[in-house]
Amino acid sequence: MTNLAQRALSAVVALPLLALLVLWQRRLGFGLFVLLVAGLALHEYGAITLPTAKRWLRCGVIAVGVGLSAGLYFAPGFALLWVLAALVLVAFLTLLEPGEINEAAARLGKAAFGVFYLGALSAPLALMQRDLPYGPQWVFVVVAVSFANDTGAYFAGRALGRHKLYPLISPSKTVEGAVGGLLGGVILMFIARATFFGALSVADCLLVAIPAAVLGPVGDLVESMLKRAGGVKDSGKLIPGHGGVLDRIDALLFVGAWVYAYAAYLRG
Repeated sequence: MTNLAQRALSAVVALPLLALLVLWQRRLGFGLFVLLVAGLALHEYGAITLPTAKRWLRCGVIAVGVGLSAGLYFAPGFALLWVLAALVLVAFLTLLEPGEINEAAARLGKAAFGVFYLGALSAPLALMQRDLPYGPQWVFVVVAVSFANDTGAYFAGRALGRHKLYPLISPSKTVEGAVGGLLGGVILMFIARATFFGALSVADCLLVAIPAAVLGPVGDLVESMLKRAGGVKDSGKLIPGHGGVLDRIDALLFVGAWVYAYAAYLRG
C-alpha cells in the first residue's frame, strides 16, 4: 500500500471518530481526548529532543505539559498561574537531571519548549469546542483548513513546484506549494460557509484561511526542524501513513491557537 493510500485509509477511520467526539454533548469527552493527544505528542517530543535524558525526566516533562494543558482547560481564569507553575516545575526537574553541565542550558530549553509548545498550544482546540459559540464548527474549521492547506500544498508542489521554500529544513516544500495551500484553505473556508457554518462572514473566511496558510507551514517546519536536529524521519509510528501523533498535529497546534484567538477575542 502506498503512503498516500495509507494516509487516506487512516483519515477515513479517524475523522468520523473525531467528528463524533467534537459533536458529543458531553464536552469533557473531547477535552480529555485533547489531553491524551498532548501526552502522546509530548512522549514523542521527549524521544526526539531528549533521547539521552533519564526516563523520569522525560516523564516529568510529559506530566508538566499535560498538567499545563489541563490547567488551561479546567481553570482558564488562572492561566498565568499555570504558566508560572509550569516554568518553575520544568526548571526544577532540569536541575535534578542537568546532565553534562555544558549541555544543561540546552536541556532546560528543550524541556521548557516542549511543555509550552505542546502543553499550551493543545488547549485552544478544547477550549473553543467547549466555550465558544459554534464551538464544534470552529474545531471542524481548524481541522479542515489545515487539511486543505496541506493537501493543496502537496498537489500544487508536485505539479508546479520549482522554487524551494525552506530547503534547509524541508527540501520538499516549495513556494508554489505554499500558494496552492493558501488557495486550498480559502476555497475550503467558503465551502464551510456554504455548508455547515453559515455564521461565517466573508471576512471570517479570509481572516482564518490566510493566516492559516502561514501558520500551518510554520508549525510543520518547526516540527521538521526538531526531527532533523534529532536525526529522525517521523516522530513515531502510531498512525499508519502519517507517522506519529506530533506529525499529524504540528500544523493544527498553530492554526488552532490563531483561530481560537480570532474567534474569542478579535472577531466582531
